[in-house]
Amino acid sequence: MKPLTVILLHTVFILLASVRQSNAFVKTVAYVKKLEYQSHTPIFNISYRINNPQSYANQSLDIFLDITRKVKDLRLLFIYNSVTSNGSIQHAIIKRSIDMCSFMRNPRTDRLLKSFYDYVRVHTNIPLKCPLPPGSYMFRNVRPSDAPLPAFLPNVEFVLELIYHSELLAEKLMEYRVYGKLVRLYDKMFR
Repeated sequence: MKPLTVILLHTVFILLASVRQSNAFVKTVAYVKKLEYQSHTPIFNISYRINNPQSYANQSLDIFLDITRKVKDLRLLFIYNSVTSNGSIQHAIIKRSIDMCSFMRNPRTDRLLKSFYDYVRVHTNIPLKCPLPPGSYMFRNVRPSDAPLPAFLPNVEFVLELIYHSELLAEKLMEYRVYGKLVRLYDKMFR
C-alpha cells in the first residue's frame, strides 16, 4: 500500500474509534403558525386556542365546537398545499373529497385520512357517527407534533384546507385554513 493510503486509513479508524454511537432520532413534525375559521351557517359555532404557539415540539390546539341542530350529512374536502419560499401556494399535494358519515362508519376506506382520524378521535368527545346531535364538543390537546405525517410530504410551509359542506342542503357549512410548516426535530443528537 502507498504511504498516503495507509495514513488516511489510519486517520479514519482513529476518528471512528473516538466517535460514540448516538441513538439520535429525527422526526418531521407539523407546526401551526395560524388557524383561520369561517362559518357559513349558524349550525356550527367554533372557537379555538393555540397553546405554546412558539414551540415546535409542545404546541397544542384546543378546539371548541357547538352544534345547534342535528347534522345528517357531512362532506369534507381535504386539501393540502405546499407554499413556496416567496409565499405563493402551489398546487394541491393531497386533495380528497370524503363523505364523513360513510367514513366514520368505515374509516379504512381512506388509509391516509384514517391515520389523522385515529389520532384526533382520542382527543375529542364528539360522537363519531351520523347524525351528529346538537351539543357542545371539544378537541382537547391536539398536538401537531404528534400527528402522523406521510413520509412523502416535503419539509416546507403548507396550507391545509378543511372545507365541510352538506349535499342535502347544497351549501358550504364551514371551512378551516391551517397555515403551518413541517420541520425536522432532532432528539438526543448531541448527548
